[in-house]
Amino acid sequence: MTSVGVELGQDGHDELGRLAIEILHRTVRSEQIRLPSDVGRNSGAFRSRRILAIVRPADVTEVRALVADLARLGDGRLHLHPVSSGRNWGFGSAEPVSDGAIVLDMSGLAAIRLLDIEAGVAVVEPGVSQGELAARLRDTDHFLNVTASSATTSVVGNTLDRGIGLHRQRTDDLVGLEVVLADGTIAHLGRWPRPDVATAPYAFQPGPNALHLFTQSNLGVVTAAAVRLLPRPRARRVVRLSFDAARLADAIDRLRTFQANGLTSGIIKIFSVGAQAAYGGEGGTGYYAYLHVRGTEALVAATVDELGKAVVEDGVFTDSRVLDPEVDPGESVAERAALRGYLGDPDANDAMVSGIFGTPADQVDSAGADGWLFCVPVVPFTAAAITSVSRLLNEQARQVAPHIVLGHTLNVLPDGWVDAVVSMRFARTPADETRAHALLDTLHERLAASGFHPYRLDIEHMRGAPGLRGDPGQEEILRRLKAVLDPSALISRGRYE
Repeated sequence: MTSVGVELGQDGHDELGRLAIEILHRTVRSEQIRLPSDVGRNSGAFRSRRILAIVRPADVTEVRALVADLARLGDGRLHLHPVSSGRNWGFGSAEPVSDGAIVLDMSGLAAIRLLDIEAGVAVVEPGVSQGELAARLRDTDHFLNVTASSATTSVVGNTLDRGIGLHRQRTDDLVGLEVVLADGTIAHLGRWPRPDVATAPYAFQPGPNALHLFTQSNLGVVTAAAVRLLPRPRARRVVRLSFDAARLADAIDRLRTFQANGLTSGIIKIFSVGAQAAYGGEGGTGYYAYLHVRGTEALVAATVDELGKAVVEDGVFTDSRVLDPEVDPGESVAERAALRGYLGDPDANDAMVSGIFGTPADQVDSAGADGWLFCVPVVPFTAAAITSVSRLLNEQARQVAPHIVLGHTLNVLPDGWVDAVVSMRFARTPADETRAHALLDTLHERLAASGFHPYRLDIEHMRGAPGLRGDPGQEEILRRLKAVLDPSALISRGRYE
């Protein structure tokens, strides 16, 4: 342990602040500690939580020591809020759920520990961005299941919050986790790569698997994740289909048929034109659907031909176009990001981020011109369910225009459910921030009342997680696990509880 000077904020002199400083200094250097009163401005205009400190450990050893030192208090006075990159935009960014936290900034753990191209497995720490890992995989025979967010966002952080990639949900990529428990114990879960076992992209060992106790969880601090990579196909195309809002139900029926018959792979992305506008494109009405096709050149050509025949025959779609994601630039920033994302390249996402916020990705929270909020209900992949959600959202969009740009993107997962990403873009004025959060509350209430519950929550709505789960028996299991693994509620207080 070594130490140097500390920057002191307004809350650094109270009793808990002094106690936190004393404990942190036992383990880390003082330049790894900051003492602001909060984490700063966030892109979603959420209330700033009061914090005691931000500490940035450099490795797993420091994480274990920090956690163990704080746990020895055993009285619940201090608690930790781990963040990876803190770019959880629209859900709270780096903000803790509860006031009074020590923010554990995990971005200093930034190693790609293992890259087994042949097996298709990577082990990454929380500070590794999806752009970094994707770049390491360029010109190899595997690629990363990237999300539609910035290249600078954390692979580990997004996976732990069950983010959605362009090919599947990120939890489906998860093979193993390295976790520090609340007493400093380290555990390796799932099929964690080790020298005496052949590395394979498989998540299970014999017996119960504790892996997903630590996604959307407050039971431990994740210090690394083992993730599956995707084999790179010989060829791929993206078929873009346009259709009018009035034909939404018919279009969903046709897309269900395409998916059921293997005519598309990965996520089907369906943008409302309002979503295109929210992501920096042009406004209007209607929808664009993007169908990814991959395989050998012959298989891709045959599949694209089959899709083309079906589109001509049924008359539901007003326009179709076959795009080569390797060379087509896209007609909007959102389209460009989707095309490159299917290839496992997230770099184009940052142009979309800059278009929305008018600032580089590393300044979205501190200097973004506009704000962003998200509500993400799970919707069955049926015409009735999707038209019901669309009507509700269109009604709300008319009520909030022109103050808030409300759009929705439907991510159709390969196993037949829809991640409906409802985006709210607003000016950073007090009046529009208030309108946006009132709209977010309304959407959560109305969607849940209609049976469409979210799969992911922002920091203000996490208190509703037990009601959404809806089973007392499950809550008792979770309560007992927390009591055993973290009896003083040291880790991520209030997260999904």
